[in-house]
Amino acid sequence: MNENTSKHTILWVDDEIQLLRPHIMFLEQKGYEIKTATNGVDALEIIKHEYIAAALLDEMMDGLDGLAVLEKIRILRPGMPVIMITKNEEESLMEDAIGKEISDYLTKPINPSQVLLSLKKNLDSADISREVRAKEFMAFYQQISMEIYDGIRSLKKWAYIHDRIAYWQIEFSKNTQYDLEHFLNELQESANKEFQRLVTDNYIDWLQHSPDIPLSPQVMDTYVAPLLNKKKKTLFVLIDCLRYDHWLAISPLFHDQFIIDLQSHLSILPTATPYSRNSIFAGMYPDAINVKYPDLYANPDSEESMNRYEDKLVADYLKKANLHLKNGHSFHKVTDSKYGDNLANRFSDIKNNDLIVLVANFVDILAHKRSVSDVLLEIVPDESGYRNVVRNWMEGSYLRRIIEAAGEAGFEIVITSDHGSLRVNKGAVVKADRDSTDSIRYKTGRNLVASSKSALYVKDTARFRLPQTHLTGTYIFAKDDYFFLYPNNIKKYEKQYPGTFQHGGISLDEMVLPVARLSPKR
Repeated sequence: MNENTSKHTILWVDDEIQLLRPHIMFLEQKGYEIKTATNGVDALEIIKHEYIAAALLDEMMDGLDGLAVLEKIRILRPGMPVIMITKNEEESLMEDAIGKEISDYLTKPINPSQVLLSLKKNLDSADISREVRAKEFMAFYQQISMEIYDGIRSLKKWAYIHDRIAYWQIEFSKNTQYDLEHFLNELQESANKEFQRLVTDNYIDWLQHSPDIPLSPQVMDTYVAPLLNKKKKTLFVLIDCLRYDHWLAISPLFHDQFIIDLQSHLSILPTATPYSRNSIFAGMYPDAINVKYPDLYANPDSEESMNRYEDKLVADYLKKANLHLKNGHSFHKVTDSKYGDNLANRFSDIKNNDLIVLVANFVDILAHKRSVSDVLLEIVPDESGYRNVVRNWMEGSYLRRIIEAAGEAGFEIVITSDHGSLRVNKGAVVKADRDSTDSIRYKTGRNLVASSKSALYVKDTARFRLPQTHLTGTYIFAKDDYFFLYPNNIKKYEKQYPGTFQHGGISLDEMVLPVARLSPKR
């Protein structure tokens, strides 16, 4: 084993300490400083006046025994690792020690390596783990950097890269790696640039010839319809604005009850609810939806009005797909916890449906409210804070109760999102007429002018399968971490929007989305 370079000071308490001299010398050779005491009273005095990293404590001593000393140590130094050493193998003693938060339990006769391993586990495991994880990350970084440089055309491969970047973001938030975080940020930035280039060059082709992961209009066909065709009761949950890293943060909450298969899909442009979510539910692109419902996109600045037919779109899809459900389907859009709790409480009323479609808006609401709330800015300062709030919400939410109840009722569950979000930083000025939309990461109007560096400009709406109305002649989609500004009030919005989470544009976080199938464990 490697030597201990941090020079931890260890207190070994044993009334026959002279017999342990070979063990002490072995630990000193490994870099530990060993202090000794032959009784509990002396041991407690040392702990009161000196910094001790960990204690090795004999259970059977004259005067204060090991458990009594342990109890007093927990008062003096609540977090200090204490390793109990004993001849006694009685279960009740072990339970007493565990109840008093013993760090480890060694039974005599002990050998030096056994003691060393216990000390490393309690004192150095974080450093050892960090070193191992650093090697794993650098191997990943080098591999993915080379693949990005060589060029990646497969969206399935991009979904894998996005998944792994999100995984390492979560790992680094749990175990800080200050010396490596800039490599991760650099990798994410280069991945986003190459992905944006791929989208710009290939998006129209993907609309005509489906790529190797589904786009929004193929989500129902790919992930929901096959379950219904097999007569499996299905709960389809769409969490508005849920990103890949959010799913990785909340998925452990469901590991005990479900077998989870994680796939992905690509949001269409713009990565905004009226387009991506409508397309998911309808199984059609927005231009086709606009033909069926010509008034839907009449007011492009009102997301609420452009999503008012979602339940009808689901019903239309079921007819189009020839999915004749014996027990019907139900559609539920949850915009507040009161309605969600009520739905969870009466789940038994809807569990006979063959298909339950549920929209949860909390994650999207959090993103939007954060940009105008100082309190939420403190709670959600960055991506890590965003993930933590999403996980904390899910842990005690109505949605978790519904998912678990559906699992107990034998439902297959599909969870996905309509689009993600990106933390924006740079403002880009857009010239437009007064009827253009107010969106931050995309805009539609008749006379839009934006730099090609910050935006993808779309004039041929038909090739992008986008609705065209008297107000929507052209579209622009933000690249990188840009957000759009009008020439008036530039200073105000340049201060308001940096650091906020927005959507509508082109990025891995906005476009590449998780699709999780949860199958109840039998």
